[in-house]
Amino acid sequence: MKRVFIAIDINNNQAVRSLLESYKSELSGERIRWVSPENMHLTLAFLGERDELQVQKSGDIMRELAQDSEPFSIAFSGTGLFRDINHPRVIWIGLKVPDVLHDMRKLLCTRLKEEGLYSDEKPFRPHITIGRMKYISKRKALAGILHKTEKNDLPPQEVNELVLYESILKPGGPEYHALRTEALGTSTV
Repeated sequence: MKRVFIAIDINNNQAVRSLLESYKSELSGERIRWVSPENMHLTLAFLGERDELQVQKSGDIMRELAQDSEPFSIAFSGTGLFRDINHPRVIWIGLKVPDVLHDMRKLLCTRLKEEGLYSDEKPFRPHITIGRMKYISKRKALAGILHKTEKNDLPPQEVNELVLYESILKPGGPEYHALRTEALGTSTV
């Protein structure tokens, strides 16, 4: 069994890396589990624990969808928290995504559901997680950096592929391994 998800890779974006470094500097000494830049991604569908046949089928569905989809851009827009400043759990970078991504994700989830591979009903909130915490003592510092960056617009990123990842949970945080990558817009029909 493998714990898998389908995502868009964000790990080569220098502007995102720089923003992460500024957060780490401002909040040094806090017990925040920062996401490694190599692990940054936009999750489209978390599939959970799947056997080899299910992983293969998920990859096949991803390939079909990728082939019929053209490359597009996503824009990074501001930062924020899940929960609130008194009980922060996740620091994220927001995303402005085009309708084509919403449509692609909806079709992906529908196809996965038809095959019994996906059941999540949560609304899609496009974001990139940069840090996780259970408690923070420097709330004023966190509020300050959030205020400075809440309207930050970073350069857009081209999306040319989808990735099927395996997530391996480890004490120091999850490790992600690409099981399969499919380029967008490769349909020959």
